[in-house]
Amino acid sequence: MKRMLLNLCTPLLAIAFLAVCTAQPAIGQSLFPDAEDDFLTLDGRNKIKPSTFQFLKVSTNARVSGMGDAFTAVADGMDGIVWNPAGTTKINKFGYAFGYAKWLVDSAFYSGAVVYNTGSWGVVGLSLVNFQPPTFMETTTMQPDGTGRNVTVGDMAIGATYAYQLTDKLSAGGTIRYIQSKLADVTLKAVSINVNSLMYTGFRSLRLGMNLKNLGGEQEIVSEKSEMPLTFHLGMAMELYGNLGDPTSLTVAFEGAYFTDRLQRWNLGGEFWLANMVALRAGYKFKYDNESWSVGAGLRGNFSGRNIGLDISYSDFGDLFDPPLRISFSGSF
Repeated sequence: MKRMLLNLCTPLLAIAFLAVCTAQPAIGQSLFPDAEDDFLTLDGRNKIKPSTFQFLKVSTNARVSGMGDAFTAVADGMDGIVWNPAGTTKINKFGYAFGYAKWLVDSAFYSGAVVYNTGSWGVVGLSLVNFQPPTFMETTTMQPDGTGRNVTVGDMAIGATYAYQLTDKLSAGGTIRYIQSKLADVTLKAVSINVNSLMYTGFRSLRLGMNLKNLGGEQEIVSEKSEMPLTFHLGMAMELYGNLGDPTSLTVAFEGAYFTDRLQRWNLGGEFWLANMVALRAGYKFKYDNESWSVGAGLRGNFSGRNIGLDISYSDFGDLFDPPLRISFSGSF
């Protein structure tokens, strides 16, 4: 069974990688030294295409954001359910996660997920991300001071995930998501696919993670074409001291993020566990517009075979916005 799935998933992962590198010029261009110079030309600007459903790019998990989003190759347990679900194969039987993020301009993210490890048939899971901006007063040309009607807006993504441990060193997964964006009486709907993998190289604890997110068709918004925010994350992680699960360990992770609607970006993060109970995290994002450094902390405990964790993170957004605060609660048994 494992050999059959391995033979099936390997070409799919290869096709996904080639699709990013060849079919999306914006990703390919940032691999070359003159990518930024090319962006200054008209042809360079044409390669970066507009996209919708921007909320899908935001990390709602406090552990992920505390490490500067350098989490694709870490992705162990429930914390990777959205960032890299291939890591959910580490869950023994059942896992759950809930999150809250105080976002920009009085908006907020609410998230939740559950997974079940069936054993020989792999891991299945469900996830939900809900983005709630504040309501505002409707205005028109004839009534610039307001019509007296409040306009409600919001975004939502519901995902179904499947992950499988192909070998003792390689796991892979995929997620299909129903996405909805609502502005007053207008609703935009779409379906996207995520493909991801996590591989242990055999060199110490070095592992590589891959995640191709938001693969979907074009959307039409007021007669204008807009694509899904296709993103490709490729990262590596390794313990410089100890191993994950040891009383004391230090993990360092680094990854590149490739987009179709902006230039390439880089994420660097670290996580230090003390007594396997208290975690301290820090991260830095390179080439982002406003985001830069982030810090976080976590508590973890085992109660009669049930693992429970609480995480919090703080991210710097410069002088333009108040720093977002994320809180996550997760567990497994």
